[in-house]
Order: sequence, then structure tokens, then C-alpha cells
Amino acid sequence: MLLLCLATSFAVTVRAVDPLRVVLIVDSSTNMSSMLTEFRAGLHSFVDTIPNDVEVTLISTGGQLRVRLAPTFDKALMHAAAARFAADGGANSFLDTLLEANQRFIRPATDRRPIVIVLTTDQPSMGETRIDDYNAFVETFLRRHGRAHGVVIRGVSSGIVSRVLENLTNNTDGVMTTMAVPNSLATRMKELAEQVAAQQ
Repeated sequence: MLLLCLATSFAVTVRAVDPLRVVLIVDSSTNMSSMLTEFRAGLHSFVDTIPNDVEVTLISTGGQLRVRLAPTFDKALMHAAAARFAADGGANSFLDTLLEANQRFIRPATDRRPIVIVLTTDQPSMGETRIDDYNAFVETFLRRHGRAHGVVIRGVSSGIVSRVLENLTNNTDGVMTTMAVPNSLATRMKELAEQVAAQQ
């Protein structure tokens, strides 16, 4: 049984003076390989809409964490990373990637307020699930005034990816959208970029 924390003891206070670092986590597993055109369109739409003074890093989750773009304000580099984005194959290592991204790109950036944006498919199982590590992450993420938003493309049933992302977005007062097909992904990613802009 998953015991995801409900972090009611921490207030999420947006501090407009803090610059933002967006950690964009995108599924590159076998599950999304047939959706590559829509995923790239969604990434380009996000980059087009994100404010110029927001730092973005792009990370993928196929098999293991892969840094597609180091943190940057350069939209030309962001668009180039979106254009090169492709499936890595393998399973969706969403939770492991989230936790490693926290260690590498969120915790060290003490001068940035973190925003996590997730674009992913779902799957029934992810093997051994690091729920204790996840719960510890949520508490520290909230202390950093972090916020998370996400889009999950899935069928009728939900798996661990959906449950973890739903917990994370609920805890941080974020937005999670579930889609059966990726046709309107560009529109949804534009809306998430607008959510980020509203949090500046």
C-alpha cells in the first residue's frame, strides 16, 4: 500500500522576489514513442510561452534520468532541445528521476524557487517504489516554496505515476491534467507555462 504524505503542516507561500527555476521532466519511455510529434509540439509551445526571465532545465525519464538541457534562460537552446527530443525506450523512471532531479537541480539552487513541470504517460507498476524518499522530498520541496504541475496521458485506469503526481500537485497547490490522447498537448503545455508566469 502506498503511503503518500499529505503535507498539511506546510503553507505554500509564493515569494515574487525569488527567481524561478523550472525543472521540466518529460517521459521518454517506450510508452510515449508513438506520441513523439505531440510531445515535441507541447515542448515548443511551453518554451514559446514561458517568460524570458525563467530558467528551464529539461530532463527525460526513459530508463533513467537524462539531462537534455542544462539550466538556461536561452530560448534558442530550449527550442533546440525540444526539436531533438526523442524516445529513449525502456520503462518510465519517473519517481527515481524526480528524486535525482531534486538532488542535482533543485536542492543546490538555493537562490531559485523551484517549479516542477511533468509531462508523462502512466503505467501500472514501477517496481520498488521509494515512497519514504518521496515523502521526505515533498516536505523539503514545500519548505522551498516549490510548486508542481503536470500532464498525464493514460487510459481509464491509473497507475503509480498518476498517483504520485496527483499527490505532488495537490500538496503544492498545483494543477494536474489527465488526457486520454495527446492531440491537445500543445495547448495544455501553453497553459502550464502561463501558470508558471502567474507565479512570478
